[in-house]
Amino acid sequence: MSALAHPVLRSARLTLRAPEPADLDRLASLANDAEIARMLERMPHPYSRADGEVWLAGIGRDPAKLEFAIDDGSGFIGALSLRGLDETPVIGYWLGRPYWGHGYMSEAAGTALAWIFGGAWTFGASKAQAVEARAMTENTASRNVLTKLGFRDIGETDCASLACGTSRPARRYRLDRTTYETRNRGHAPVQA
Repeated sequence: MSALAHPVLRSARLTLRAPEPADLDRLASLANDAEIARMLERMPHPYSRADGEVWLAGIGRDPAKLEFAIDDGSGFIGALSLRGLDETPVIGYWLGRPYWGHGYMSEAAGTALAWIFGGAWTFGASKAQAVEARAMTENTASRNVLTKLGFRDIGETDCASLACGTSRPARRYRLDRTTYETRNRGHAPVQA
């Protein structure tokens, strides 16, 4: 299995691109927020420059995973990942606190979904038939993003939180290709 070429995806206000070393200062500053870290599986808290360096160094090592920097034109404001691209993709994301409440995450995740379902992406000869996600039960904002994008709640699960050092109640979500296409006809991202 070979690594995917990293796409650059554009929406009305955002660019989803490969994270780069120039993002490190903003990454370390924005990610060092306990409210963000406690809602994510893999983010430590406190979050240091060294943590950011480790994350950046690991990008591209797993051919079935893509990491995107979310950029609003001023630079890095958050991240979005797609894991399991060789199976059923799983979307994950976070956004720096100063950027909450502006619809950026719905826009970024919607752009990634349009890329997956819109025909620009295939893994081998197959196209994704669904995308899945998990969100901690108390993470109302993330659960609202998923619902807004057409994901269906498919049941209980739990998520291990590195920052909290424990597993926490969560919900599983799934968006199938048919539902996506029915809801989103004509809304495809611009790929650079």
